[in-house]
Amino acid sequence: MNIITFDAPKITKRGDVVRLSSALTFDGRSEEMWYEIPKEFAHWFSADRSDGFVVGFLLQAMQLRKDIVTLAPMSSKLWHNLTQFFIPMMAKAFPNLHVVQITPFSLVEAVIPASGVATGFSGGVDSFAAVVDHFLNEESPNYLVSHFLFHNVGSHGDKNYQAARKMFRQRYDTLKEYPELVGVPFVPVDSNIHEIVPVEFVKAYITLNASVLLVLQNQFQRYFYASSYKYEDCGVNVIDIVGRFDPLAFHMLSTETLDCVSSGGQMSRVEKTKLVADYDLSRPFLNVCINENSDGHNCSICLKCCRTLLTLELLGLAERYEESFDLKLFRKVRKRYIKNEVMRASQGGFEYEIVELAREIGSEPWANRLRRKEACRQAFQYTRKGVNEFPRNTLGLIKRKIKAVAPKASVKLGMFVRKIIIR
Repeated sequence: MNIITFDAPKITKRGDVVRLSSALTFDGRSEEMWYEIPKEFAHWFSADRSDGFVVGFLLQAMQLRKDIVTLAPMSSKLWHNLTQFFIPMMAKAFPNLHVVQITPFSLVEAVIPASGVATGFSGGVDSFAAVVDHFLNEESPNYLVSHFLFHNVGSHGDKNYQAARKMFRQRYDTLKEYPELVGVPFVPVDSNIHEIVPVEFVKAYITLNASVLLVLQNQFQRYFYASSYKYEDCGVNVIDIVGRFDPLAFHMLSTETLDCVSSGGQMSRVEKTKLVADYDLSRPFLNVCINENSDGHNCSICLKCCRTLLTLELLGLAERYEESFDLKLFRKVRKRYIKNEVMRASQGGFEYEIVELAREIGSEPWANRLRRKEACRQAFQYTRKGVNEFPRNTLGLIKRKIKAVAPKASVKLGMFVRKIIIR
């Protein structure tokens, strides 16, 4: 049968942690899907509905082409959002995903009296930007972050789960000093939702992260998800990174109780980096590394470390982060990163934002090369545009002649433009 059945959730205590679990039955096998939090927060779990389990396993079910049946109720708003909007959108965006049906035991519209406001805290640029916006600068009490969460749902590794869980704990230990300093509870949430049927984290992290909050609806009325991409670079099409439509998709995972909010799309990554760098307490705690061998600290040479440090250098702010990065080590790989990543960046990517920043304020030779390249591109574009605007009937011959020499002409025009643009 092409059906996945979710049993009613149950709570069990396991030493210092408490677990909310649901048995999933499909293809003749039964798997326990679970979430764990420290035992003092046991009352946060909402065991009366299957919301979190369905969302956490939804993309895997779509990948397997299996409909979902739940033996516990679902929130009515969430079920409607998933079936009418979210599932069709995901199926159109990712060719390996297919439309599936969800049949809940029943639908509930009751609002749980939750009051907490959470955001995930990973110590990265997006994460700290959300902290600045919704903890430091937030003026509305109903939107003021009251808790930081730290999830293990795939971001710490999606192949060797034992090593990923070790990394999860290392990163938590590295980060926890900051929440302690600002007096905000910092709660780790472990899970196996990404282990039952392996799924690439970059294609599923919206549902994986949202599922954590959906099982914690007894505590939280709102969750700010730190989106990575600015609005201009977002949209629904066939892509590999689900983050490019966070602003369109994340709110669809809301319920009558929980308001899921995508935050950060109003800024570019460069703008976020500047915002975070102006926050003194970010400097010892900024953590962007993706190197699995860095023991939870910044290696200073991986792609994300290089991206962050080069942005900070261009802004003249890198020295502020001497405590959390090894700037000397970064400078050993700096030229290679610029050559292999920045100079080859395509529009819409994070490195392309560095290209734009370097063209605007960079003073090094590679920044000048970027300005010359852009000047030539614009000159060639203007030349071709002018040629294409000639009337076809009366100037066809002239048009063909000019098209033949346009590339050479654009080079000369580019030289003229460069004299104007480049000092």
